Amino acid sequence: MGMPSILLVTKSQKVSQTFERNLRTFFDSRIDVFTLSQWQEMNEDLQDKIGLILLSTRKLFDSLPDVKADIPVLVARRNIEMTRLPQLMEVSAGTKCLLVANDLITAEDSVEFLRRLGFQHLDFVPYGPEIEMPVTELEKIDLAITHGWPELVPKHFDRVIDLDNRPIDLSTIFDIAQLFNLSIEKAHYYSADFFRDFVQLGRNLSISVNNEKQLKTKLESILNAVHEGIIGIDEHGYITFFNEDAGKILNMRSEQCINRVFQEIIPHFQVEEVLKSREEISDQLLEIRNLYLLVTKIPIILDGQFLGVVITFQDVTKVQRIEQEIRKKSTQLGLTAKYHFDDIIGMSQAISSTKEVAIKVSTSDYTVLITGENGTGKEIFAQAIHQNSSRKDMPFVPVNFAGLTESLVESELFGYEEGSFTGAKKGGKIGLFELAHNGTIFLDEIGDAPLSIQAALLRVLQERQVMRVGGNRVIPINVRVIAATNRNLTEMVQKGTFRVDLYYRLNVLPMHIPALHERREDIFILVGHFLQKKNKHLILSAEVKNCLLEYNWPGNIRELENFVNYLTVIVEGDLVELQHIPERIRNGQVVQTQSFVEAELVFPQDDSGEIEKILFLLKRHGSLSDYEDILANLLICSKRQERIGRGVLNGMLARPLTEAQIRNRLAILNRSGCITVGQKKQGTQITLLGIQVLQRIRKVNVIEQTIL
Repeated sequence: MGMPSILLVTKSQKVSQTFERNLRTFFDSRIDVFTLSQWQEMNEDLQDKIGLILLSTRKLFDSLPDVKADIPVLVARRNIEMTRLPQLMEVSAGTKCLLVANDLITAEDSVEFLRRLGFQHLDFVPYGPEIEMPVTELEKIDLAITHGWPELVPKHFDRVIDLDNRPIDLSTIFDIAQLFNLSIEKAHYYSADFFRDFVQLGRNLSISVNNEKQLKTKLESILNAVHEGIIGIDEHGYITFFNEDAGKILNMRSEQCINRVFQEIIPHFQVEEVLKSREEISDQLLEIRNLYLLVTKIPIILDGQFLGVVITFQDVTKVQRIEQEIRKKSTQLGLTAKYHFDDIIGMSQAISSTKEVAIKVSTSDYTVLITGENGTGKEIFAQAIHQNSSRKDMPFVPVNFAGLTESLVESELFGYEEGSFTGAKKGGKIGLFELAHNGTIFLDEIGDAPLSIQAALLRVLQERQVMRVGGNRVIPINVRVIAATNRNLTEMVQKGTFRVDLYYRLNVLPMHIPALHERREDIFILVGHFLQKKNKHLILSAEVKNCLLEYNWPGNIRELENFVNYLTVIVEGDLVELQHIPERIRNGQVVQTQSFVEAELVFPQDDSGEIEKILFLLKRHGSLSDYEDILANLLICSKRQERIGRGVLNGMLARPLTEAQIRNRLAILNRSGCITVGQKKQGTQITLLGIQVLQRIRKVNVIEQTIL
């Protein structure tokens, strides 16, 4: 998906330019902005990528272009350039003013806005080019006012006040950010500039307006028009302003708060921090009187003099509270996924088929269990699944149980309340499951989870809610769980070191990541990729290539990357020769051949328990589900009296295997007597023993499903 695109529908190019400038201020190059004329020149594919239509006025709704019906439409709420207001404040009450715009509808809207700001004492006459007003009527009007249209003012006016084009209001910017899940890093600059302009405006007005009551009324009208709570505090800590929205949110009357010390009225707002440090605190989440407020505290400093603090705040719902905290914590702690499926390097059948499964898995919300050796890239697959899911814009929270002590794991996962234990942080701490709300939690090395915590994990997976350590209330969470391990959880279940009920809760969508020795054709592709990352060019000799192919790579991709890093330091020049290779790789374990596999498959002649021995060996050399799939398809062909080759059989499997995997599995089944493999093109056929083994595998699955 490309970046978000916005189509601007306005009455003029000037307004479009103002809107685009406003949007760029907050979102930089993270959005595409198009005017109506640009949109009309696009092809249909590009037109379909528009994610929002932004109107300058509601009256333009009927003139919308022919676009998809499901594209959201937003009418921009608009503000005013604060620095332009002083000249309007100097106009005497009762003055007749011609308000000039590019059409009558816009002029009427501007009149309504100025009256809402407190300019009811002026007599406005809306005017647009389509109006034919006699010169005698125009001569009765004292001055002309316009929002960026001085060229449309009738010529005989000597005095013109240009208030400039009205910018987009911050509340509309927030609506756009929420629609596209974009952050607004520069919002606090906007607020700070707004209040600095406001303070300067107040100083100018105190000189130009003699009536103090009139000045106060005008300033209060302006701040009451802002869509958030605003409280002003002077340098001594006394409340000097308390707007209407602040009163509504806090359920207070402004007249009861003015001229009182802030500690008496808003003690929980922690204003002392700003009064002492004189530094801005932005987007602080506070719980006050059962309300969840997003608070910004801005010191007002003008000409080097500290004048006080302005507090702005908004009420948010509990869900919004969690999401805001998640965004902040995610940024601070790096709780975001960075890998996509394109970052998984390789062209082998093994890795390609695994990626195909992972892509299908990513479209659902079910729990995933990823298995594989250390260094195969289990977390990269987990991140890619998250990035390809509907939760991609939400947090990705990794938890590594191998790095958590038993005493810490519960408080880290579920959080804790203040005072719940010695050393608990003041205010408590949010847990990792809460941080992952609406996103994905990655339970890495789940096989290392202590038994004491497995029951709690099971409860979270079942109930989708957590309770903090020392808390007395449950917190609902909406998370997707991806778990990973390099251990054999089935064996751990049999030994009693892993809960069987938790195993089946996790093993909803199983995925196995192939080891590097199962995808040897990717070795040189990966070497090239790692060299490219280092911006290095090396040539491997034939002896080196053979050495790398014969080595078993027990550390998998991680070991291979470390090996490439080693080469970039050791090799002088471009050619890598055998003497450059570490001894452990030169003399390392060679590839397991078919004879090595078959050597382990020597069965006792005693028939008792033969099938159980076969099952045991099958588990040692792959997944039982693979052998079940192979035998089941061979049974179908046997009923048709068909013998099939290895390639045809592999194409019939639900999860196709690599050439090496299918060859090894068939060799194991052949040696154990489950199948017969004909010479040359005679094909493969299941035996009676093979049918018995298949039935036994299916019986095991039935027992496991019954436990589940």
